[in-house]
Amino acid sequence: MAKRSTLSKSINTVGSFTRNNLERMGALIDGMNAKTSKPRQYKAVNLGDEDYQQDLFREQTLKATQQLLGPRFATYGKYAKKVVPNSFFQSTVDGAFAQVAKLASNWSQIDLPNEHRFASVASLDDEERYALATDIANQNRALATMGGLTGLAGLPGMLADTLWVLLVSLRTIYQLGAVYNKPLTGKQGIKMAYELLSNADLSKMQEKQALLAGIGIGKGLLDNAQSNGLHSELKNLGLKNKNVNFYAEQIDSIASQVGIDLDQINLSWVRRFLPATAVIIGMRYNSQLIDEVIGVAQATFAPEAKLANRAITDDSSNEAEVKKPTDSNEQESSEKQEGNQTKDTINKDTKQENDKQKSKADESSDDTSAQVDKVTDKPSK
Repeated sequence: MAKRSTLSKSINTVGSFTRNNLERMGALIDGMNAKTSKPRQYKAVNLGDEDYQQDLFREQTLKATQQLLGPRFATYGKYAKKVVPNSFFQSTVDGAFAQVAKLASNWSQIDLPNEHRFASVASLDDEERYALATDIANQNRALATMGGLTGLAGLPGMLADTLWVLLVSLRTIYQLGAVYNKPLTGKQGIKMAYELLSNADLSKMQEKQALLAGIGIGKGLLDNAQSNGLHSELKNLGLKNKNVNFYAEQIDSIASQVGIDLDQINLSWVRRFLPATAVIIGMRYNSQLIDEVIGVAQATFAPEAKLANRAITDDSSNEAEVKKPTDSNEQESSEKQEGNQTKDTINKDTKQENDKQKSKADESSDDTSAQVDKVTDKPSK
């Protein structure tokens, strides 16, 4: 019994240490994303809507599988359609993705109760609940970003990375729903989780897949060129793919004009560079994808949009508060200027009136003086 208690404490200690470090890493990634991307407002999803599109994870998973298997995938699909109805294929795919959602749900239920603040989640106010949701979001942000390390494995890593980000995204949705007291359970919960994913902007996933696929093909080409020579490998690649044939011929033509023997080029440094590039691309895109899922989930589950989007949008409320007194000061300054202008106008008019009166008085004085002079100059009888 004592051994079991010691083991339990050790597991809890390791779990707490891991969560704290994931939170720090996720907060750091979030800060970097905030500096390099524009803030945006996420819209809440009306969960339970029957009409929604499939999420891009499904499409990209099938594409990654096709690229991994190559021509064999098309061959299998061709023969499968003759034997297996399309409806059965779709139901099989739906069942596979449902299993991924169940795995994410179980993962969230195992990990979330170990968070000490979650025990009193019912008594948390909005600010405390938001702080807990932010920490959990940072944990998942770090986990999703770390999935980019699978880029070291080439094309198989691309498929593994897609499934990993899908799993972490679903885990994020389940955990944030539980934190905001809106848990997703059962088949309806799975449906709602994928519905939320379909409303997140996952278009960056297509860019990531294209880049990683290109790097994977390039790495395979360089591996073969190391033994067969780059010239022959480019020729074989052009024969297999007509779209690539033109570029392969151009490279061969330029190399012959310059006098470079493609087969004598040392490609070892390029082969080492490509996996590192795949890791950087995967981590960068994964952090952007999980940001979309976190933003939509918080906007959907949080009680107020202000709390849901505080960390991902500009603080317009504070700007309004700062701007308000500024406008008031400007208004007071304007009123003072208008008052001063009015006073200046009145003073100017008064001065002009006084000048007129003074001028008239001077003229009257001059007339009187003239009359006196006349009388004085008049000879006496």
